[in-house]
Amino acid sequence: MFKDKIKRFKFFICGNIILATIIGIYAQGIASYIIGDSLSGYLYLYWLTILTVISIVLFLIVPILTYRFVKKSATKKQIFTLYLIANSFIGISTSMFSIFVLVMTCG
Repeated sequence: MFKDKIKRFKFFICGNIILATIIGIYAQGIASYIIGDSLSGYLYLYWLTILTVISIVLFLIVPILTYRFVKKSATKKQIFTLYLIANSFIGISTSMFSIFVLVMTCG
């Protein structure tokens, strides 16, 4: 029972990191797909901002949830430390790229 809970939590963490990375890297393409042929530049900028913020928030949720899970359960912290290091590296690089794209789009 407890191992199943750990397995689901690991799957959730990995899925969260992958989803945040996809949203962060492809935010520009997703925003243009949502807008379609609309000529409104402001609407595109709003969607790009929303997707960038969602990506950053998803990266920030992982350490908080990991800390709460490790604190609540008596598990080994080594694998979760690896997840936190991977999340930090991927999150910082993806977030910086997303912010760069957002700033360059603003002009």
